[in-house]
Amino acid sequence: MEAELRFGIVTGLFYRCAGRPAPRQLDLLNEWFGGLVICEEESDGNTKTPPYFSEEDLRIHAVRYHERLYSGADEIIAQLCGRLTGLARGNREKQRKNAVLVQKHVCRRMCEDYSLFEYVIALAGSAVLELADEELNTFYQELLRFVIDLAYAREEMSESERDGEPFPVDDEIFDAVVYNAAYQLNLETAEGLVNGYTWLLLGSFLRNEAGRITRRFDSSFNEVNRMPSEEPTLLSKLDYLFFPEDYEFTYDGDDFESRFPDIRWQCDQCGAVLNDQEGFDDHYEAWQCRRCGHINPLDPRRIYENNEDAFNDRMPMAEDKMKEALERRKKQQNHKR
Repeated sequence: MEAELRFGIVTGLFYRCAGRPAPRQLDLLNEWFGGLVICEEESDGNTKTPPYFSEEDLRIHAVRYHERLYSGADEIIAQLCGRLTGLARGNREKQRKNAVLVQKHVCRRMCEDYSLFEYVIALAGSAVLELADEELNTFYQELLRFVIDLAYAREEMSESERDGEPFPVDDEIFDAVVYNAAYQLNLETAEGLVNGYTWLLLGSFLRNEAGRITRRFDSSFNEVNRMPSEEPTLLSKLDYLFFPEDYEFTYDGDDFESRFPDIRWQCDQCGAVLNDQEGFDDHYEAWQCRRCGHINPLDPRRIYENNEDAFNDRMPMAEDKMKEALERRKKQQNHKR
């Protein structure tokens, strides 16, 4: 399996684990994104009606012929599908632009209507969770290997190679998609598996337009309370995600008066930042939110490294490591004086 973030490759990984051939391109797009990309016209199922691309609703219109969507020999549709799946053999500028219009349209609709985002997740879930237990385990292992291979392949590419890709994607968007997929897979839950695969589906199909999705729905990539010192690269973030025990916590600030320096406390009820509320002091055992009145315990066991860790109740920050980091910082400051 090639380590490239292309829709045809990402879905091919699923079909390989499921032990069945991938559908043809129209059916492939329809299976994972449904009516967002393909508009299935009414048909008796036995008539070959050529598909066409509508510039009004930015969808491919097709009929079902003998239980499959009929693609015919239309070169325009073939080129457009090839661009959307990342498997195009040629590069027709017109269809490249149409593919981008489709991607923008799908992304815009998903951002405006969250139920469409849930719809895509549901499509992925219905397919993935139908796998037998052994197939499901194989799929999980293959996905995990795939996201790591993606990160290494990206790291080894030169800037000119990235710019010259036939299906380029910005570094920031690529990193966000791959990291979010890895984060979800690392939860080792059925929901995490579906969510992780959905991130790969979205990133590989929407390409650069996926940036709108990551900015709208992403939380795991936005580091809020992370203290370990690390290089800001995708590989280092993945390394810390999978092997946090190998990292030493560090603190670079100068706040030694606070009980928990540089930790941003958020209300468990309404999400308000407690640090910004008048009179807040993290030496209290608890704090009543000024906005909603909810009482929040200021407990080190409630400190997480980012919002998604908190949401999943995953890996709260180790209090002993945080204290050690603060003590090392104090000694460094005292030594300088």
